[in-house]
Amino acid sequence: MSRLGGGIGTRGPGEKKLEMDRRLIKDRIAQLNRELKDVRQHREITRAQRQKNQIPVAAIVGYTNAGKSTLLNRLTDAGVLEEDKLFATLDPTTRLLELPGRQQILLTDTVGFIRKLPHHLIEAFQSTLEEARYADYVLHVVDAANPQREKQMHIVYDTLRRLDIRDKTVITLFNKQDAVVEQEPVRDFKADYTLNISAKEGTGLEALKELLCQLMREDKILLERIIAYDKAGILQQIRKNGELLEEDYRPEGIYIKAYVSMELYGKL
Repeated sequence: MSRLGGGIGTRGPGEKKLEMDRRLIKDRIAQLNRELKDVRQHREITRAQRQKNQIPVAAIVGYTNAGKSTLLNRLTDAGVLEEDKLFATLDPTTRLLELPGRQQILLTDTVGFIRKLPHHLIEAFQSTLEEARYADYVLHVVDAANPQREKQMHIVYDTLRRLDIRDKTVITLFNKQDAVVEQEPVRDFKADYTLNISAKEGTGLEALKELLCQLMREDKILLERIIAYDKAGILQQIRKNGELLEEDYRPEGIYIKAYVSMELYGKL
């Protein structure tokens, strides 16, 4: 057993304990970095699978406690933790949402943004926040009942800029309309579209679904064609990756009217 000695030039117990604490912290940071690397690799694989399946993705972003998790739960019954707490959602949850016309879109919750997010936290949450970078649409949830909403909106956009998330279709959702007492309208001039909603009450969510349908149609081609019965399997691809508007079984084949992707259109 080694003994801790005293005297001039020797290290006391306090200094040795400080070194041990530093080593433990350093080891913990190294372990977290290894885990974070594994998480990134897993998400890259998951993201590649999404792209292969050609299902659009919408990332839900916003200032902390704006109601992002409540929105995801209301739309998809995701069962995500809803708590008035900083960083209550650290690991992004992705759920499938079926829209009118049987179109499908993936919704991904993200960590809540805060004022002056430190650089080391930007790096730590990169794998979570970068879901917005690879999304097709950004759903920006704003607490419309919060008197600091303008400042919070600025912080969200500044964080997106720092993460180099640009050129995305942004839908700003002025949430918590059930708690708004001011009659003055809230605006977001940086958004492509804005809607007033209450994720808690479920108001305005049908309008959101219709808007997503409209945006997804803009990237598709309207197709009217009769498909031979021996090629009926293509209908499953249309239902999965497009929007089947009409389907009529006729003697000469199956009449379809649908919105389909450019890739699928080329196969028909």
